[in-house]
Amino acid sequence: MTTDNSDVERLRTALSETGRFVYRHITALVGVSIAWFVASIPLVTIAPATLGAYAAIRSLRESGRIDRAVVLERVRTNGIHATLLSMLPLLLALAAGLYANAYLESRTTASAALAVVCAYATLYAVLVLVPAFVSLSDGTPLLEALGFGRTQVTGHPTLALTTGLLTFVVFVSTAALTVGFALLFPALAFSLHLYLFDDGREDNENDRETTDRIHHPNRFLTEI
Repeated sequence: MTTDNSDVERLRTALSETGRFVYRHITALVGVSIAWFVASIPLVTIAPATLGAYAAIRSLRESGRIDRAVVLERVRTNGIHATLLSMLPLLLALAAGLYANAYLESRTTASAALAVVCAYATLYAVLVLVPAFVSLSDGTPLLEALGFGRTQVTGHPTLALTTGLLTFVVFVSTAALTVGFALLFPALAFSLHLYLFDDGREDNENDRETTDRIHHPNRFLTEI
């Protein structure tokens, strides 16, 4: 119950902070959104473009301006990792579609079960990749970023699903505005992701520090 309350407060705070952040930096964020849209047009570049957008918004949050050198460095460091990771939900979604088509043709229970399993795996992969990309945008190594994404989904499933739902609502709402999608979707969705999951990273780091102090008290006394 405490975790649920904590997640509700975390979501409420993230929504509030995101609103203020977008209001203060709307011009720069629209620029980030347009750059993301243009860079994503070839489709195969969506993952590194998304990583770059996260890094740009992170830079804007931390320093009040977009440090292009930092953004390029983050994309250069983790761009290939982001591209490879983005293929996982696509492959799972393709498998789900193939099994669903097989079920429509054969009506076999096995095909239906495999379609459902692959669809669930696709959703799980997407939910894991959102916090993983947030972590990658800070220069975190691949395995550590994936571990963070997994713990956010398994440890905070309701928050992860709510984040996915909110992202979908933002996607549909901005897509309905046509040009508004290119101008607003990354600005709103990616800013929210950063506020939500950067807090989660801080919590994880605090938990690790507390655990380390419990199991290694001599090290803590030495630091003091």
